[in-house]
Amino acid sequence: MDKITSFLAVLLICGAVAFGSVLVLEKPAEQPAHSAIVSVETTPPPKIPAPSAVPAATTKACQPLTVMQTDGTMVSLPCEPKRIIAANANAAELLIAMGAGDRIVGVTESTKSVPHVMDKIPGAVSIGDWQNPNIEQMLALHPNVVIAYSSSKPKNIDQITAANITIITLDCFKLSTLPSDARALGRMTGKMNEAEVYARLVEDTISEVTGRMKKIPAETYPDVYFEMYTEYTVAAVDSGAHELVVGGGGKNVASDVMSSSVKVSPEWVVARQPAYVLKVVSSTNPASLEEIVDTLKSRPGWGTIPAVRNDHVHAFKNDIVYGPRAYIGLVYIAQLLHPKEFRDLHPRQMLAEYDERYVAGTNRTGLIWP
Repeated sequence: MDKITSFLAVLLICGAVAFGSVLVLEKPAEQPAHSAIVSVETTPPPKIPAPSAVPAATTKACQPLTVMQTDGTMVSLPCEPKRIIAANANAAELLIAMGAGDRIVGVTESTKSVPHVMDKIPGAVSIGDWQNPNIEQMLALHPNVVIAYSSSKPKNIDQITAANITIITLDCFKLSTLPSDARALGRMTGKMNEAEVYARLVEDTISEVTGRMKKIPAETYPDVYFEMYTEYTVAAVDSGAHELVVGGGGKNVASDVMSSSVKVSPEWVVARQPAYVLKVVSSTNPASLEEIVDTLKSRPGWGTIPAVRNDHVHAFKNDIVYGPRAYIGLVYIAQLLHPKEFRDLHPRQMLAEYDERYVAGTNRTGLIWP
């Protein structure tokens, strides 16, 4: 029995030594005692999630997308642009409105003079004139995309595209295309929810005004002469101003002119005897709106125009006639032309809400006179 016991003891000792040798061989010599290997032995590893329909790597990486331009054509982008040149001041404001202003690296020289835009993007560099931007400066900014006007494309657009610069043309100022232009910017920048809220605000405002206009007999709509920035240049059917006049319940005296604007003579205006004269004025014009209205009234021969005789001559800053706030301009014009039917709408309040919700610094006084 003693011999058997001794033999078993020897076997146990040999087995223990052999097993200990295996542990030493399995453990890397350089691994410290408190390494992750110890954790793996004491803590169960996390469960690996089942693969989704789209691998995680592709959801976070660059994905191609298509954007609809103002004219309805589509442009494909390799991925969401992070560096945008806004060769369109209205597009710059709309990008800021939806929270994508940090993407803007370049603007036009005229945009540099717009305080409510530039105080949000002080680092944006000028690319020169919006009609003929500096291509070298654009290339130096390494843009993923350039946003230009659709209805008035850069004169050197062929040279820009030849330099492998991607251009997307969005007006961002016409009432009829503001919603779709906003949605295009939202898709482009990943701000689709923000863009949709804004687009529906514009659409709802248009719907409200249009619904009321249907209750007003069309024969009572007044004739309107809408003058552009330049003296005796009238807004014609392809202009954003024409949309505001017609949408606000007026008859454009230049509705037979198939253009966006046309130069006319003083006699042409007098012959049409407009009931209202509306004038758009650049926000950079140093003259007061009151001075401009007085000048309009004193034009030779205009004393016979009903608009002058009845004090229906008004001047607007372009801020509320063109651009992301054009829907507010629509309400202003509807109130001027049909004060009784629209007296309960409050465009000043709408402007204050836009300032608070979208772009601070836009709620200024002196945007319309009188």
